[in-house]
Amino acid sequence: MSGTEEKQYAYWLSAIPGIGSRKIQKLLQQIGSPRDIFRASREELRQADSLRPSDLERLLASRQEEKVKRAYDNLQRQGISFLCWLEEEYPQKLRHIYNPPFSLFYKGQLPEEGRPAVAVVGGRAASYAAREIAGSFGRQLAENGIAVISGMALGVDIAAQRGALSVAGGKTYGVLGCGVDICYPRQHIESYMQMQEQGGVLSEFPPGVQPLPGNFPMRNRIISGLSDGILVIEAREKSGSLITAELGAEQGKDVFVVPGDITAPGYAGSNRLIQNGAALVTCVGDLMDGLGIFLDENVSAHKKKNEVMLETTEKIVYSYLSLEPIHLSGIARMSGLCVQDIMEALVSMELKGVVRDIGNHYYAISSLERMEYQWRKIW
Repeated sequence: MSGTEEKQYAYWLSAIPGIGSRKIQKLLQQIGSPRDIFRASREELRQADSLRPSDLERLLASRQEEKVKRAYDNLQRQGISFLCWLEEEYPQKLRHIYNPPFSLFYKGQLPEEGRPAVAVVGGRAASYAAREIAGSFGRQLAENGIAVISGMALGVDIAAQRGALSVAGGKTYGVLGCGVDICYPRQHIESYMQMQEQGGVLSEFPPGVQPLPGNFPMRNRIISGLSDGILVIEAREKSGSLITAELGAEQGKDVFVVPGDITAPGYAGSNRLIQNGAALVTCVGDLMDGLGIFLDENVSAHKKKNEVMLETTEKIVYSYLSLEPIHLSGIARMSGLCVQDIMEALVSMELKGVVRDIGNHYYAISSLERMEYQWRKIW
C-alpha cells in the first residue's frame, strides 16, 4: 500500500463507527482494497457477510470523497500519524496476534522493532507500595534500554511509565482506550505530553472517540501484543490487568508477577497468576533473565558507584543520563539547570571518566572499561 490517496481510503474505513478490525479484514478479503470498498456498489457490499444493515448504511453515507480528504488533512494538522495493517511499517509484534487492529493512530512514535519491550500493568487503586514498585521497575527497565508499554491509567500503569520517563532517553508508550487527541485520565496531561517526546501515545480508535468502558478491554490486546513480556503488579481478582496477562499468554508472551500479601485483596489476582504458572519476580534482573536478555554490566549499580565521586550539580546532571545518548537540550529541559552549568558538569564528569561525549552535544554514561551498550539474546 502506498500513496496519500490510498491512506485516505484506509483512514476512511477505520473511522466508520461500528465497523471494527474484524469486519474490515473480512471486507478486504471479499471486496479488495480500501479504495475498492469505497467504490463498491450497494449490492456488492450487501453480499459481504460481515456487514449488518446498519453498518452498510453508515458505510454508504460516509462515502463523501471531499469530506474524507478534509478529515485526513485535519488529522495531519493535529500532529496525528496514521498507519494501517496493509503497510509494511505496521508493527510486526502486532501483525500476527488474534484480531490485530487494522489501524493505529499515534502521536510521537511507535515502538521500535528492535527494542525489547515490557508491558507493566496493575491496579488503578494501587497501594503506595505498589506504585513505588511500579515506578522502580519502570525506571530500571528504561535504564536498561527496555521500552515500557502500558495504558496510562491511574495507579500502577502511570507509575511505571513515569519511572521510564524519569530516565534520559527512556522509552514508554501509552495505549489509549480513546482517541489519541484525548488525554485520559485528564490529570495525566504532563505525562501524556512527555510520552510524545520519549515514545508515543497510540490507539486503534480514531480521534474524537471518547474513553468508553468497552474500549479498554479491546486496547489490552494491543498492550500485550506490543510487548515481549507482561509484568503484573498488585492486581485484584477480575482486574483488567488479568485480561492483559491472559491475552499475553495466548499470544505466546511471558507473564511475570510481583508477589504480594496472601491476605490482601489487591494481590489476589496476582497471586493466582503465580499459582497458574506465571513467573514470580522480585527485581528487574529476574524479569530480564526470564526474557533471556542481559547486559554486560548492571547499569543501576554502575551509576550508584560513580555518583559517589560527583559534586552536587554533577549528580543532578548524571541522574538524567543513561546508556541511551541524550542531547544537551534534553538534559536542560528535564533538569531545569542552565546550559552553562550543565556543560561545566559534563566536562568535569568526562574528565572523571563517567560520561562520554557521543558528538553533536549528545552524552551517555560510560565506565573505565569503555562500557558498550549491547543487547544480546540467548537463543
